[in-house]
Amino acid sequence: MAETNSRGIAIGLMRQAMVFLEKAEDWDTAARLQHALDVALAARPLQPGEELDPQSAALIAGIPLSSD
Repeated sequence: MAETNSRGIAIGLMRQAMVFLEKAEDWDTAARLQHALDVALAARPLQPGEELDPQSAALIAGIPLSSD
């Protein structure tokens, strides 16, 4: 699990957050988050193996990667 790509997790979490923002009809925040996603992916698209679905990213982020 420690080898999982942090960038892929972050983008997956951002995509998961978009779902919640859209359900809450928080369009201004959703638009800003979409812009952040667009900027991040334009700077460097995810490479094969980095892509995580939003649910997996949320699960992985909830699991401590170390005992610190």
